[in-house]
Amino acid sequence: MSGCSMITHHRDRLSQRSRWLLSLWLAGLALFLAPAGPARADMFTPSVQDQIKLGNQAAADVMRKYRVLNDNRSRRVEDAGQRLLDALSPKERGPWEYRFHLIDSKEINAFALPGGNVFMFTGLYDRMRSEDELAGVMGHELTHVREQHWAHMAGAQAKRQAGLAVVLGLAHAGGAWQSLAGITDTLLSLRYSRKDEDQADELGLRNMIAAGYNPQGMLDLFHTLEEAAGSSGGTPAFLADHPLTKTRIQHTQERINRLPSREFRPETPLR
Repeated sequence: MSGCSMITHHRDRLSQRSRWLLSLWLAGLALFLAPAGPARADMFTPSVQDQIKLGNQAAADVMRKYRVLNDNRSRRVEDAGQRLLDALSPKERGPWEYRFHLIDSKEINAFALPGGNVFMFTGLYDRMRSEDELAGVMGHELTHVREQHWAHMAGAQAKRQAGLAVVLGLAHAGGAWQSLAGITDTLLSLRYSRKDEDQADELGLRNMIAAGYNPQGMLDLFHTLEEAAGSSGGTPAFLADHPLTKTRIQHTQERINRLPSREFRPETPLR
């Protein structure tokens, strides 16, 4: 066999070995991340079960770090959340395990974890003037859960990491979603895209209208957040995760202007 043929033959063997390792790695990754229940969009995106499990794990961590209230205010938070859920169809509501919590903290914040846990901070609650503002926050956060915004972001990141692993020649999969280290810090440092935030505003607004709230409450919420940012001299935690852009406010006003009916009951004071 000539030197050229030997080199070609050797390269072919290396190429075959590389393809075999890549196929083996991809097959192992697919098996490792394959959904146990209903099919998901792709093998990288956390399943419904994964999202619920991880969200509950993170919620337990949050409740260990903060004082969770059980008073009239917390009951209003739960009532608003349940009223919004009751206005959804079973398909829209989905398989999520919704729970509503009020945290005793001056921090101006609210957030939802994948799977259904929603947290409201008294720092934000005590600044709101109406139940309709409260519904604006809750409808927005529930949309993040229903539309699986975190799961889609996590799936996209997993794809990028998997692609890097292939490039580096790694022949094993990384950590499972079920045992993701530092999950609470990961979930609490969410930075949704502007598209996700706009969708949460749109569907949250639609949800609060269906539940009988005045849509002006969402715009009033934006004004409350602007006031909080001005009076505190800094950016509220809620705005760090949910940037309040002029475009978001404009889109919300335009959606209200396009409603077929402009007759809504007056906003209900949040006593």
